[in-house]
Amino acid sequence: MKIGLIVWNVLLTAGLGYLIYTGMKGGTGKPASSATGNTVVQDSTAGAAIAFVNIDSLEKRYDLFSRKKKEMEQKQKSSEDLFNRKMDEFQNDYANAQQTASTMTQSQLEETSQKLQQKQMELQQLQDKLQNDFQKQLEVINMELQDSLNSFIEDFNADKHYAYILSYTLGGSILYGAPALDITNEVVEEMNSRLKKEK
Repeated sequence: MKIGLIVWNVLLTAGLGYLIYTGMKGGTGKPASSATGNTVVQDSTAGAAIAFVNIDSLEKRYDLFSRKKKEMEQKQKSSEDLFNRKMDEFQNDYANAQQTASTMTQSQLEETSQKLQQKQMELQQLQDKLQNDFQKQLEVINMELQDSLNSFIEDFNADKHYAYILSYTLGGSILYGAPALDITNEVVEEMNSRLKKEK
């Protein structure tokens, strides 16, 4: 079984991007300037203050994300090691059965075949369990990240009054974001600062 890092990265990237987008949109629509000098740009037709966060950069620099990613990588390796051990045992049993099949009686062949089928079924069940456990752990992490983001955004946007804070990621639906609208550095710094204070 391979619960690949690619699957993990895609799922968590998509989950984090969605959480930031849904958690950050909203606000009072009142323009303001950020503490670090970012210009709050208004939509000339609606008067809405807009900014964006680069999710790719946030993932690399947000300490909680990095910590949880490392935890999942360790759990993934542990699951793969367990499954590979069981797979090796099954393959050895199968190879031994093939080598000794010519010396077995009909009843012994049937018994050996049943045992191998049982082990194969148990192997499939183990694979399903490990995959389900991994998915559940991923959901728990996503919820933890969501709680962290929601808590931060509530305080962050209380002072900024953005009407829209969008999530930008390479290959996403936003094709371009003006540098003046990019508040990623400020968001990352404040989120990491808050995280350190919570320890």
